[in-house]
Amino acid sequence: MKIAFAGFGNVARAFARIIDERRTELAHRFDLTLSTVAIATANHGCVSSTDSIDLINAVACVEHGGNLTRLPQTTPIADTQSLLERSDADLVFETTPLSIEAGQPAVTHIRTALKRGIHVITANKGPIAFAYEELKSLAQEHEVEFRFEGTVMDGAPVFNLVESCLPGARVLGFSGVLNSTTNLILTGMESSQSFEESLEEAQRLGIAETTAEYDIDGWDAAVKTVALANVLMCANAHPADVARQGIAGITVEDLKSASESGMTVRLIARARLSETGIRLSVAPEKVSMTSLFGSARGTSNVLMLETDLMGELAIVENNPGVEQTAYALLSDLLSIHRSFSRSKNKGTS
Repeated sequence: MKIAFAGFGNVARAFARIIDERRTELAHRFDLTLSTVAIATANHGCVSSTDSIDLINAVACVEHGGNLTRLPQTTPIADTQSLLERSDADLVFETTPLSIEAGQPAVTHIRTALKRGIHVITANKGPIAFAYEELKSLAQEHEVEFRFEGTVMDGAPVFNLVESCLPGARVLGFSGVLNSTTNLILTGMESSQSFEESLEEAQRLGIAETTAEYDIDGWDAAVKTVALANVLMCANAHPADVARQGIAGITVEDLKSASESGMTVRLIARARLSETGIRLSVAPEKVSMTSLFGSARGTSNVLMLETDLMGELAIVENNPGVEQTAYALLSDLLSIHRSFSRSKNKGTS
């Protein structure tokens, strides 16, 4: 399978290391061999190759501030869009930074790839929040896969759980702690760390958005809320539909005061089906320290799904990092490979 990268940040580079380390296992266990034919970045150049690009060399080049055009046997390309318009990749990993304005340029990147009959895996929640129905329809029209497990709760199986394990059940609503950065900040402040110290730790761990205000002001959680609602509840919502409040006004004193009555503060995302539609919100809430949400500390995430036939189901992800999001790319890759291997075998039987 020939693969390409649109975006080569922390997640994509962690994924590159995973597939390099496990190339023998992928070949023997899954009959999958990967060849990287293109990499596009915003700050380190865009290149394609008729041969396979050495991913570890590419990782080292980017992490040392170099330009990918210096890699051997590569051809410079003007930009990401030009690369996607001419690439002969079978699958594109789209991991560009989140844009809260319209999900661009990721929506255009994915649209271009799907129209060219290229499978797409994204860890970018913006396209799911702004253009899910369009992109889903394009994938069906061109008979390719569009997968996005890494957009919410890193590599934890959220969308795959509902799709594969809850057939016939309806998701009526959900609530959750979905933003690792704000959760790390709030739990750091519980221990009397300053807001700024806790944010610096999130940036050091590589979990904060490129623009930290997206996390702090609740936009990241709002976009995730819309992504979940669009996929799991057919909401066709937009981030502007979310009643949103961030954590900028929360102080160490607020957390100390809450702790005196056995409470703490968490940024909670909610969706609820009502007679007038689906209500979406993101806001800091006081919760019991011993509750599922209150016990989510550090970078941990929690999602509670409310269903009609299975009642409430909780997914807990304990202190994830970049590697867990990278795993989601691997999970989606193997799902696509299995799906099309079965189709191929069925066609030749």
